[in-house]
Amino acid sequence: MKTVTYKNLMNIGFPEHTARNIIKEAKRIAVKKFEEARKVDHNAVQLSKSPFDNRRLGIAPKDIVEELIGISLSEESLESEN
Repeated sequence: MKTVTYKNLMNIGFPEHTARNIIKEAKRIAVKKFEEARKVDHNAVQLSKSPFDNRRLGIAPKDIVEELIGISLSEESLESEN
């Protein structure tokens, strides 16, 4: 699973506060999807909670972020800043 940080979003032009809000919203959606999938799939190994259900975790799934912002993120925009 590809992930995105707020710094990746800042690199493509989003202000810091907006980038952090996008990541926060994407994490909320990821947790909701995890909970829905857990109710449906009874054969899978059960985790107690979503990996994205963590305030300190500053990453979110790339596909959800792309849905939120309405653009496709390239690999160059996701590379770490050096």
